[in-house]
Amino acid sequence: MRIYINDIPVKITDKKHTKKSYDIEITHEEEKISLNKLKGRVLIRNKDREAIDDLLKIMTKKRHDKIKKILIQVKDKVKSVEYLKSKFDIVEAGGGIVQNGDKVLLIFRKGKWDLPKGKLENNETKKEGALREVEEETGVRVKIHSKIGATWHTYLRNNKYVLKRTYWYAMDCIDDSNLKPQKEEGIVEARWMNKREVEIAMTNTFATIQSVIITYFENPMLHEDRSGIKPIQKVHGFK
Repeated sequence: MRIYINDIPVKITDKKHTKKSYDIEITHEEEKISLNKLKGRVLIRNKDREAIDDLLKIMTKKRHDKIKKILIQVKDKVKSVEYLKSKFDIVEAGGGIVQNGDKVLLIFRKGKWDLPKGKLENNETKKEGALREVEEETGVRVKIHSKIGATWHTYLRNNKYVLKRTYWYAMDCIDDSNLKPQKEEGIVEARWMNKREVEIAMTNTFATIQSVIITYFENPMLHEDRSGIKPIQKVHGFK
């Protein structure tokens, strides 16, 4: 499982990893996880729940730009993931990448390029919520082409940890004659972008959004059968 805590990818795994792919390794039971030890790519071994507790205290309230990614290697992945989820209120959301010819639709919100998405309503399916949110936030009528995947990210709301799971879909534009950003949601622009423009926008976006866009363009089944555009290139060394 990979979640984004303040936009930093944190992955929980039960598979063994070697130190050579990481800048910092924390392994000893008595070694406490602290902020000054978290730099670059971090591998944490044999700490399970303790690591989760320490990381939440350190990372949730403030973003730390020196941390690139964290891998927590555990003995029981299922139990560790369930323990992590127990620390949060779980929220489900839906959104999508809308394609129109060789262009896709991005929005500008809170100083960054983003994808239209939002919280699912009661008794609403994932697809229904994703369609509604995209149409509300952009004014564009859309239909779902296929599923992209899901992301997890955390934030603080009323001093309570929230873990949001967002379901993402590849969508086709039906009608963009009413293209308009939903200003009530803090969206100041909704724009169609070609591949090169998306690459530039990805230098100013969230890591979760970057991961969704990369997945979309790397999978020909999601886009090439409709536009013929080539996969987008990764930026900032994101993997």
